[in-house]
Amino acid sequence: MSAAADRRAQVFGVLSFVFGTFGPLIVFYGLLALFGLKAAIGGLVVFFLLDLLRHRLRRIPFTRIYLLTAGLTVAFGLIDIAAQTPFMLSYESVITSVAFGVFFAAGARGKRPLIQEFAEQAEDKPFPERADVVFFFRLLTLLWAGYFFLEASAYLWLARTQPVERAMEIRSVAGPVGLGLMFLFSLQGRRLFALLRRLGWLPVAEPTP
Repeated sequence: MSAAADRRAQVFGVLSFVFGTFGPLIVFYGLLALFGLKAAIGGLVVFFLLDLLRHRLRRIPFTRIYLLTAGLTVAFGLIDIAAQTPFMLSYESVITSVAFGVFFAAGARGKRPLIQEFAEQAEDKPFPERADVVFFFRLLTLLWAGYFFLEASAYLWLARTQPVERAMEIRSVAGPVGLGLMFLFSLQGRRLFALLRRLGWLPVAEPTP
């Protein structure tokens, strides 16, 4: 396989993993921006039914962050549908971002940090059990946690200073852009690892054959 084909396969694998992990959030906010809240909830129900069938047929396990995303999206959506006015739209992004920040901060602990689990699932292979590898992924996981806490702060400021419609317009652009930049940054993992090693910021570990 050529380098270009290998790179395309890697990118396709990462994109498939991203959609498989953040699918509920992508479907909900995409339909919300195009067709409104009720269409977003209806599309989300259809997505869950089809995705449940896909997981059953292919025996794909549900990841922790997939379940968190699904739970938060459904909970906020049902509250908005039950309410006469979508009052949760002002603050649901704040709460969601805080929840993701806490989730990633907690996921930095343990033998295998959360981002390491994601990377191993995306590449379909385990990484070496070395101190420098674990430290790097723990640092990357904490960086994601910091991003979500920063995002929550920005969304809170929007909710308190802007009308709901204006805040949603800004979030609909800033959210995907910020998340996309973080994904692009994380995809440079090997380069970042090599850079931190050259700077001497990683623990010394014996190289794995």
